[in-house]
Amino acid sequence: MFKILFADDEAKIRETVNDYFTAKGVEVHLAENGGQAVEMVEENEYDLIILDVMMPVLNGLEACRRIRKITKAPVLFLSALGEERDLLGGYSSGADDYVVKPFPLSVLFEKSQRMIRRYRGITDENLLVSGGITLDKNRFRVLSNGEEITLSSKDFQLLEYLMTNKNIVLSRHIILSRVWGYDFEGDDRVVDTHIKIIRKALGENSKAIKTVVNVGYKFEEAEVNEQK
Repeated sequence: MFKILFADDEAKIRETVNDYFTAKGVEVHLAENGGQAVEMVEENEYDLIILDVMMPVLNGLEACRRIRKITKAPVLFLSALGEERDLLGGYSSGADDYVVKPFPLSVLFEKSQRMIRRYRGITDENLLVSGGITLDKNRFRVLSNGEEITLSSKDFQLLEYLMTNKNIVLSRHIILSRVWGYDFEGDDRVVDTHIKIIRKALGENSKAIKTVVNVGYKFEEAEVNEQK
């Protein structure tokens, strides 16, 4: 499930967007102003941040500048201002895209999904790509630097979950509940065993799976190895 932050000082807009995105399976966190949005980004990891430009406490432009110092997650601006100088102001503050009000919810949703998939390295609904690693959910295949590797069903599911949640620190408990199921009663160190197997199979690309001491793991963008 993707998680977004939506910041707008108009309660009706917040409610409408929240209802629409939640119905589509997206977890939505709401902020009433730019200052609150910055605080929430400091405390949470988001796949996308949507900011209204004209907000109290901090406007969207200033909030974006501060957010850019915290996260690389994509930022989408909303504004009734559509002149070129306003668009340029949004981009110069660190925004990735811009939507002019009023907008159809379907358009905002589709644009947000494209931005999230690009940020997470999801180039197709059933294809995950990160550096030299490609995971094809349809064909149950994993390629490392173009060569197919063999993974068990559980290792495939684990790698898929890590790649889908790229750049997010995942505890062993969360991984167990999502990959093994909530009723799993074994030792959470079983995750470590499977991570070792996946790393060995990935070879040079194994460095994409980072160990977070005393917590769990995080998948980061794998560098493409140059062919000699």
